[in-house]
Amino acid sequence: MHELAAPDRILRMLKFAFSKGYILWPLTFLVLLMLTTVGVIAFPKTPENSDALKISPAHTGEDLPDGFTLYQGLSQRGVEIESITPANGSLVVKLHSSIQQHLAQETLKSILPSGYKIQPYSHEPSHEWANKFNRDQSHFG
Repeated sequence: MHELAAPDRILRMLKFAFSKGYILWPLTFLVLLMLTTVGVIAFPKTPENSDALKISPAHTGEDLPDGFTLYQGLSQRGVEIESITPANGSLVVKLHSSIQQHLAQETLKSILPSGYKIQPYSHEPSHEWANKFNRDQSHFG
């Protein structure tokens, strides 16, 4: 009789271990964790309204416009500017708010001579961590 009681107890323990309530919460947590991880990896940066404009020459070899002249022309027309900085052969005009982007584009078209491209500037994600890993690869194994 004691021999039958032990397997019966083990079966009851297994039924308890695999019951819906016991597995549901850890399984739900695991699925949410996996979805969050996939979301972070697949969508590292969500698109947002750009608050900067990129001004670049239409043809290579042409000079960039004078930043001070751009600043004066934009501020005279009520466009608030945070900064104007050179970046990879172009000028990036960072606006105080993304609401002023259309006004800034129209103003720049009237200030600049033809031959310049004016487009929204999207900040490129930084991959410094990947570069650091590649640089330090000789330290592994």
